[in-house]
Amino acid sequence: MMRVAVVSTFYPNSAFPLRTVFVQRLVTAMMRYAAMEVIAPVPYAPPLPGPAWWRALRGIPGTERPGGIAVSHPRLVAIPGLDWLNGASYALAVYPALRSRMRTDTVDIVHAHCGYPDAVGVALAATALRLPFVVTLHGSDVNAHATRPSLRVQMRWALRRARAIIAVSEDLRRKVGALLPGHEDRITHIPCAGIDPALFAPRDRNASRAALGLARAGRIVLFIGQLKRVKGIDVLADAWRRLVDSGRVSDEDRLVLIGEGSFRPVSGASDAAAPRGVRLLGTLPAESVSLWLNAADAFALASRNEGTPNVVVEALASGVPVVATRVGGVPELVTDAVNGLLVPPNEPALLADALAAALSRTWDRASIATTAAGFTWDRLAQRNVAVLEAALQRDRGNVHVSDQ
Repeated sequence: MMRVAVVSTFYPNSAFPLRTVFVQRLVTAMMRYAAMEVIAPVPYAPPLPGPAWWRALRGIPGTERPGGIAVSHPRLVAIPGLDWLNGASYALAVYPALRSRMRTDTVDIVHAHCGYPDAVGVALAATALRLPFVVTLHGSDVNAHATRPSLRVQMRWALRRARAIIAVSEDLRRKVGALLPGHEDRITHIPCAGIDPALFAPRDRNASRAALGLARAGRIVLFIGQLKRVKGIDVLADAWRRLVDSGRVSDEDRLVLIGEGSFRPVSGASDAAAPRGVRLLGTLPAESVSLWLNAADAFALASRNEGTPNVVVEALASGVPVVATRVGGVPELVTDAVNGLLVPPNEPALLADALAAALSRTWDRASIATTAAGFTWDRLAQRNVAVLEAALQRDRGNVHVSDQ
């Protein structure tokens, strides 16, 4: 059985158990087909005064085993203002862990998630160890990091050395192809967006609302994700305010935000600056998210950039119409007027109109759910394992990637 070391900061830990859980779900599914372990660097936090999240970083153990998967947490030194050095720092953090696994013959290939600093750090360490690696790119790494010259040159160097590259959307695959001309044949599109069909499926709406204490609530628009500018939280808040001011939503209607983050123009119903009817819940476990999706009338995502958002697949699998911006891999999931509505990014007036249209329409939830068929973690795991196995076979056949 192939032995895979997944290396990425995109992984939950004991201090932040709900961080980027989609990679954890993929790794868990891949365990059926390969021997998996995880190296998940965390930032080094000196013993100095700081916020709660800073103190939480210091409490993350060096190793843990959630869900039966061995996870190690080497410390990554990230210097504020010098993030162009993070790739080299990342390599110093993961090199000893990879070397020890080679000495004990417990790794065949490395699977890195995210283009920077992860892919750069892995490329430096794996090249020194002559260890093959594959990189999955998720969106922000190409849409944001690759636009900066100091990071773009590092990412191109690293990706040219990867035995294969996985892009989570067709849009992203095209962008990576433009970044690496002549290497398009090594770029594969595999979404990193999947669902547990036992959890995300259409369920009785009234029962879901009753379980959440929402029996008398009006219409609900739901957002799930990090509260960051790239997710368009400001645009969504503006669109909701327009709906409130124009009387297109009632006092009983709600915009519910599930997630955490530093970009918070909307901080809850107690904030005088927040539009009426906004509710901020923080991060919730998947079971609660499933209930909220089945209680919702529409799901909203106003992102400025995206890969293939897992939350969109979860919403569709639950039979919820999605109102979203036409960015990244979103149009590959949402077909206008079939399972949702699409609008341009940074257009709060158009987003407000689309939300009003979605809320006034009767949708066939069972039909919407069929549009997410095939997005199971098991199927995605098989596709990822196939790419890794092919890359490993090419490496063992001494077919090496050109450094040109």
